[in-house]
Amino acid sequence: MKFERVISSTQLESFLPEMKKAAETSKTGYVHVLVEPPRRHRTTGPGSQGNHLNGHIQQICEVTGNDFDDVKKYVKQMAIPMGYPIMQRRGIPVYDLWGKPVGISEKDCDTVQCGFLIDCAHRLAAELGIILKENESEYWYY
Repeated sequence: MKFERVISSTQLESFLPEMKKAAETSKTGYVHVLVEPPRRHRTTGPGSQGNHLNGHIQQICEVTGNDFDDVKKYVKQMAIPMGYPIMQRRGIPVYDLWGKPVGISEKDCDTVQCGFLIDCAHRLAAELGIILKENESEYWYY
């Protein structure tokens, strides 16, 4: 059993019985509990992280002739070793036809994870010798 929840300090005490039940029903009698502050969802709209990422991917596509979705998928795969989450179905990691892990949709990522994608788009462009234009309105999606 796996569940993830964001709870307030006032809800913490009522959450303890659920954790106890999970421990009692596990094979070992233990559960792993991770407590951390929730992260901010990625930014959207003009001048946002999403537009920054997609603008860079579009520029890479224009230079290389590759498909937008293929480049975005490759950037996500580059970001996985940095901590970008792998998509899961029913708790099982998803892999593409070539056996490579599939990253989560960027609509589900937080600001840190979206930053990983932007960093990897910068790195991919550098590896390909592409000079990206920053803050060019023609590359921002509105």
